Amino acid sequence: MGILDDYSQFEPEEETVAQESDPDRLRRQRADFERKILITDADLRKLLREKQDLELSQRRLKKQEERIRIDRDVLDKKIKKMQDDQRLLEEEIHGLKKKLKILQ
Repeated sequence: MGILDDYSQFEPEEETVAQESDPDRLRRQRADFERKILITDADLRKLLREKQDLELSQRRLKKQEERIRIDRDVLDKKIKKMQDDQRLLEEEIHGLKKKLKILQ
């Protein structure tokens, strides 16, 4: 539609002056502009709704991300404690084996 709009802007001056005084043409132009405004406004509202939905999804994902981070931190602590316990048990087994060798 942009090409047609550009073409309609380059009408000869004589016709433009005569057409500007034509009330029917002015009414049609006004109606055309009002229609374009309504369409553009509807497009804007649709875009704003989509943006709002995306922002809501983004907030939900951030909350999920925070929950996952907290859960991961809890698991990391458990794993570290288990590794410490494993190390202590291995050292205890090693010490007991040394004592057993001494007895033999």
